[in-house]
Amino acid sequence: MKTKHILFATLAAATVALAACSGDDEPDTSISVIKDSQTPENALDRWLYKNYVLPYNVELRYRWEDNETSMDYILVPPKMKNAIRMARLLKYICFESFDEVTGSTLFIRSYFPKLVHLVGNPGWNSNGSTTLGSSEGGYKINLWYVNHLGDMLYDENWQPKDSVIYDREELNKTYFHTIIHEFGHTFHQKVAYTNEFNQVTGTDYLGGMWTSEFASETDPQIYALGFVTAYASYSADEDFAETFSSYVCDSDEEFQAKLDKAGTSGRLKINQKLRIVKAYFKENWKLDIEALHQAVQRRENSLNDFDFDDISL
Repeated sequence: MKTKHILFATLAAATVALAACSGDDEPDTSISVIKDSQTPENALDRWLYKNYVLPYNVELRYRWEDNETSMDYILVPPKMKNAIRMARLLKYICFESFDEVTGSTLFIRSYFPKLVHLVGNPGWNSNGSTTLGSSEGGYKINLWYVNHLGDMLYDENWQPKDSVIYDREELNKTYFHTIIHEFGHTFHQKVAYTNEFNQVTGTDYLGGMWTSEFASETDPQIYALGFVTAYASYSADEDFAETFSSYVCDSDEEFQAKLDKAGTSGRLKINQKLRIVKAYFKENWKLDIEALHQAVQRRENSLNDFDFDDISL
């Protein structure tokens, strides 16, 4: 019976409400009760549309979106100034290097992942390593630790050396080695590399044990086994992407130093895999990665000539 009383009371209240809405007190139907929550466009949005969407059909997201972010880590969004810097650096060092080598924006437009998602901090893993980036099915690249672009670097005596944004070694270690690595995966996922590559160091891949096998990231044993980085020893796919990325991002002196530490056997394996990678990109994608390496190095050596905070149109 209690339910019936509530129902009658509700119907009575509704009848009174309808009566009150008649006549001069009718609601203004020209005003929507649904509020538009879309964030107003700002200067960065306009710059990205002109410099990313129009020439490359690539979207760069810098605002916080839970559905774009890994729930396995405690993460924060990038600061606006660092999102601007990352947007400009990615275009200058990566996109425009490919444009220069291939002769147009079409290569990046056709093959680069359509979404770049920025995160402010790195992801800390249980084994002590950090996640600086990842790729999702060739359509999305996640770039983490973007707020590092606002940091100052210090020398061994803790004296200010330079800001991260103008230090090519720090930019490569934190961002561009990862970017080129993840981009490299999109190619072999479409067209497989030859089995010859797998066979060069096929018995020495370590899987998940790679994090504990070497004394440091520059342990000479890495190169002696025929790998350009410790992570390259995880699997053939990671080895392929690391060989591509290291060759493109390392200076001639940095790559030669790895070969020098590798010894005769390791140097032979690294050069053999590099030869296969060069041929793979030339034959399947008409991409000269020697020319790409030179373009990237030239741009990274002229960082001080540019203001990466400027997004004026």
